[in-house]
Amino acid sequence: MFTVLKKIDRYIIIKFLTTFVVAISLILALTVVFDVSEKLDGLIGRPGYAPKWNEVLFHYYLNFIPYFGNLFSPLFVFISVIFFTSRMASRLEIISILATGISYWRLLVPFLFSAFLIAAVSWGLTNFILPRSNEIRVDFEKKYFSKRSETSTNFHRQLSRGEFVFVERYDLRANRASKFAYEKMQDDRLVLKIMSGHIVYDSLTGNWQLHDYIIRSFDGMNESVRRGALMDTTFAFTPSFFKHDLKKIETMSNNELHAFIEEEKSKGSEFINYYLIEKNQRNANPFSTIILTLIAVPIASRKVRGGIGFHLAMGVAMAFSYIFMMRITTTFALNGLLQPWLAVWLPNFCFVVVGVILIRFAQK
Repeated sequence: MFTVLKKIDRYIIIKFLTTFVVAISLILALTVVFDVSEKLDGLIGRPGYAPKWNEVLFHYYLNFIPYFGNLFSPLFVFISVIFFTSRMASRLEIISILATGISYWRLLVPFLFSAFLIAAVSWGLTNFILPRSNEIRVDFEKKYFSKRSETSTNFHRQLSRGEFVFVERYDLRANRASKFAYEKMQDDRLVLKIMSGHIVYDSLTGNWQLHDYIIRSFDGMNESVRRGALMDTTFAFTPSFFKHDLKKIETMSNNELHAFIEEEKSKGSEFINYYLIEKNQRNANPFSTIILTLIAVPIASRKVRGGIGFHLAMGVAMAFSYIFMMRITTTFALNGLLQPWLAVWLPNFCFVVVGVILIRFAQK
């Protein structure tokens, strides 16, 4: 019996991993082709400013492929399991295995082993290898493909404890902010407020030029007001303070990301939930590989008249339900309606229950 089980286990594991590798390789090849066609102008570049072929190959696509392969891996694990398990069911292999007295849960062992293996690789990539890899890729994209927005609007951020900066509009190219306000608090009381029609950064001196400014100072119940047309001063921030680079967190290690989140919390960043979602997804996404395998096996192992086509249709519907739920919970988290960790893990929790129910009523 044990010899038979080992042979069956090896058979299923080889089928699982082979089908997954072929499926993910095909989709990555298509992704690279579409990416090349979409970014051909950037790859050709301007005269004298085109990337070299070794940069394109080693700096971009060598890092592009593992990033998207890891991103797509849970979905293509699901599709792979649906495909080869459905073929096993159509050839009566599942029924024959169960007819020997092997329990359904025991049948799941090689499937789960393969899923754990892929999930472990994905977790290692996400947390240890991809941050550095993404740094090289993102730098290449910024250099040759970037079409960044030149303005930042309605900017509100805490500079440090008790210091706040408000800007209606910031021009990243001219380093110029309009309708600028700076507030300083001590013991929950306003002690200084600076307002200016617009401010301009002087990169040579490192100073800010305040145009049409008003400075209000408060000392208890006393207030003093000073007005002027132009003044040079310094602040504890530079133009980079107004730039939002959400891709930056993809290039951070776990320790760097944790420190960055704590720093952004102290500044009152409006993107804090986005950063927390990224932090939690680094563990939740690899785990989804196991959950989707638990769902795929009972769907595909039942022999039905529609065969592989019917199983793939059911599988795709289930996969899109999972993705749709993930999008909804993420949107709720970004809007402050759900805790980021719960938004990331809730689809996994729900679909674990779905998987257990499907296994409970699977054809045995």
